[in-house]
Amino acid sequence: MKLLLDFGNSRCKWALLDKEQFSDSGAISYVDDGGQPQLVAVTQQLPLVGINSIHIVSVLGKQLDAQIAKALAPYEHYFYTSQLLAHGVKLAYADATQYGNDRYIALLAAHHLYSGSKIIIDCGTATTFDVMDETGQHLGGLIIPGYEAMLNGLVNNTQQLQRDFKIKDLHLLAKNAKEALSCGTMLCIQMGVKGIVDRMMMEMKAFSPEIIATGGAQEEVLASMDLEVVREPDLILKGLSMLARSNDNSL
Repeated sequence: MKLLLDFGNSRCKWALLDKEQFSDSGAISYVDDGGQPQLVAVTQQLPLVGINSIHIVSVLGKQLDAQIAKALAPYEHYFYTSQLLAHGVKLAYADATQYGNDRYIALLAAHHLYSGSKIIIDCGTATTFDVMDETGQHLGGLIIPGYEAMLNGLVNNTQQLQRDFKIKDLHLLAKNAKEALSCGTMLCIQMGVKGIVDRMMMEMKAFSPEIIATGGAQEEVLASMDLEVVREPDLILKGLSMLARSNDNSL
């Protein structure tokens, strides 16, 4: 049994890989302590019984990754990072360390799961866009703030605004500050995502790219999208599963 771990900015998604299938999965939100997620507490909640190896992608940086590695030291474990050319995917970036590890794993999964050119949207703490052609050549992409990141930026710099992010009813004409902030921010994200995708589709119209979406906020962020979108909530875990099964660079 293999354990797959996707350490994002706000939570750790996990899945148990039993041969070719996910037998169980879940997510653990971080408990914040002075701006640092308590990762040892996260690892203590993982289903570690009967695990042969652990396969990890992380966006948390070297210092926090070292905490994860120390906590999981009794187990055979592997960290996967972005590569300029591997597993059939060639990055457009000149420096692979500048490209998010989670974005890279999502590219691998999309390349091996779907033929043709594609636009990959990951709706999380940040909203990322990546374009890849049918050969696995990454053409580049964009990063914009996600919903909570944009809200945090406003709240942290505006004294009168309170930290209440829940949207009960998304509408255009808010009647109080909380609704004006939450609805305005979500509409800004939705319209920004739609505008970027429309522009990418226009510039790639000769290739008819498929739109693939992942990330915990995709339902809300893509609500105004009038194009067909393939929903892949576990795209990164699927990419990890491919690497875990091969684990010999044979993809």
